[in-house]
Amino acid sequence: MAIDPIKKLTILSPMHSSKRLMRTVSALGIVDIIDAGEGLEQTAPDMKIKGVATEDIDDVLRKIDSVLNLLRTYAPDEQGFFQGLTPVPQIIERRELKEATEDYDLGARSRLASELDEILRRSERAKGDIENRLTTLMPLCGLSFAMEDFHRPRRVRLLFGHLPRKNLEHLSGPTSPWANIAWELIEETPDNCGTYPSGFKPARGGQGTANKDTVKILIAVLTDDVDEVKDGLSRLSFLETELPDFSGTIGDHVRSLQEDLIQLSSTIDETIGKVRELAADRRILIILKAFWTAARNERLALGKTIGGKWVHLLTGYIRARDVGHLQTAFAREFPDSVIILEDPSEDENVPVSLSLPKVFRPLSLLVEMFGLPPYRSFDPTPYLHINFYLFFGICFSDVGYGLMLIATSLYLIKRTKQYQGVADFGRILLGGGISTVIFGALLGSWFGDLYMEKYLGENNLLLRLQSFFVVLDPISKTIYALLIALLIGILNQFFGIALRMYGTIRKGDWKSAVFDGFFWYLTLPGLLILVSKLFIDTPQTLFRTGLALFGAGALGLILTQGRDLKNPVARILGGMVSLYGIVGSYGITAFIGDVLSYCRLLALGLTTSIVGTTFNMLGGLLKDIPYAGFFCFILIVVVGHLFNFVISLLGAFVHSMRLIFVEFFGRFYDAGARPFQPLGFDSPLCEMKKEGTNNG
Repeated sequence: MAIDPIKKLTILSPMHSSKRLMRTVSALGIVDIIDAGEGLEQTAPDMKIKGVATEDIDDVLRKIDSVLNLLRTYAPDEQGFFQGLTPVPQIIERRELKEATEDYDLGARSRLASELDEILRRSERAKGDIENRLTTLMPLCGLSFAMEDFHRPRRVRLLFGHLPRKNLEHLSGPTSPWANIAWELIEETPDNCGTYPSGFKPARGGQGTANKDTVKILIAVLTDDVDEVKDGLSRLSFLETELPDFSGTIGDHVRSLQEDLIQLSSTIDETIGKVRELAADRRILIILKAFWTAARNERLALGKTIGGKWVHLLTGYIRARDVGHLQTAFAREFPDSVIILEDPSEDENVPVSLSLPKVFRPLSLLVEMFGLPPYRSFDPTPYLHINFYLFFGICFSDVGYGLMLIATSLYLIKRTKQYQGVADFGRILLGGGISTVIFGALLGSWFGDLYMEKYLGENNLLLRLQSFFVVLDPISKTIYALLIALLIGILNQFFGIALRMYGTIRKGDWKSAVFDGFFWYLTLPGLLILVSKLFIDTPQTLFRTGLALFGAGALGLILTQGRDLKNPVARILGGMVSLYGIVGSYGITAFIGDVLSYCRLLALGLTTSIVGTTFNMLGGLLKDIPYAGFFCFILIVVVGHLFNFVISLLGAFVHSMRLIFVEFFGRFYDAGARPFQPLGFDSPLCEMKKEGTNNG
């Protein structure tokens, strides 16, 4: 039985031992704690739910997160390829946990991290301000006059800006509208800004930008005439540039800012170096975060218990196989406690724990992705192995890609064997690779058509193997391949209905097994026989048999699918509507639509082969080029097949899951149970190394 039997657990203990008891339960890691106060408000009004505060633990977790966030920003952890695919926990030993909690000075590290973070924030803000100022001043740093000289005059206003060269003639001469202005072209002093600091690139196109069609000009005008002159200059496309108000030249100021920027960059680099020295503590910090997160959960779980003056009560769920372990531990540490075990009632939301043999366990990942089965239902995992690997193998069907997938999955399993989830995913890929090799051989695809004589020569090994194993070429016999895909869809639909009947019989509901399962076993085969008349010359005896099956099944469905309705007329109408598929558990339209979905098996299998063949053809076109042709052929074939391998692998996995989740699970599976989550240390961050195992 894949769903673990669960027992409802109640523990009565002396009130003075409540915290120690909770620590023991957490250390055992086998009890799913639930709220003991539910339903006891009337029977035990004098027992109150304990108030629990977590502020002290939250403060510790904030300190840990502050250091980890700093490391994540400035000293990110370098992960391998497979570790980057999915988060994996650290495998730790109890010795490491003890050393981390007893010897590590978190307070000092947190203060150091806060100081370094403050220095980095302050320095980066200052650096950003300087860079913004440099972006503004750099285009103007060629101006040789001091800024105080520009802003000193009071009765005369100086205007600096850019003017199109062609409009210079309008500033003087008989056509000038201003007789009392003076102007001068400004020649920049070259190389007056020094060198740019490393890593700084001034923005282009800011104020002060000029080109060969414009000139920089300084205009002197009486203060009383400023508005009139500005209005006239705007008609000449004059663009005024506001010059900063400080002492000295812009070049002097820019050089000073550059020195400050160099100093800030040096400070930032030194500080980041100190942050990277903290990276050696990353593992310890993650261990501490897992420990204090578990401590917080333990304290919150204590808040789910209730207690009076003398008695403390804890309730939860425990797997039947762990009961002996719990009783032994409590008999040793809490001899005064009382353990009560009982079967959960029918209306309880019992958590679900799946236990499967190692050969079946990997595909439980798919079930967990879709949702766990209700406690009193059955685990569909053992029933997925034939159809999932069948679908995957047909979609990916290429011997070469299958061998590549087997090699990749074996490497993944070896590198991640201590991480059960990732290793199980590798085992799914291993099974998929084996299926891919089998169906690739049967359908005649070996890296597309790389076996052909024009690529590898006459009577090559791949050609001999392909000719020996091939049973059906889906490219040349597409109709036969399509019919096989549809037949697989029909059989899988019947398999789903059978599992629905199995589930209802397990619950003792024989009526639903007959009404919602058996009648469809009459209706659907009969429908297929009747429809076959449109395409082939169906024997009359077989046709009459199909008509009888369809009639008997349809009549049974019409009479029973609306059985929950009280009105007899409504019951019959409901049955007729459910036969079509608008309401009810199934329907003829749903059957037809689901079966047609299995055409994707043919489509993806053809796509994998055709894309691989296309890359072979592209490489073959270059093969005869003198000298470089062979290398071009190898390059295109290798890169092309790697690309096709990745894309086709993703398509095969996703579409196989879709056929399982939608067309298969939709026939019988009702998910939604909550997982069994025992209180304990193990978390997504860390897992305690099991005694006697080698996780190296």
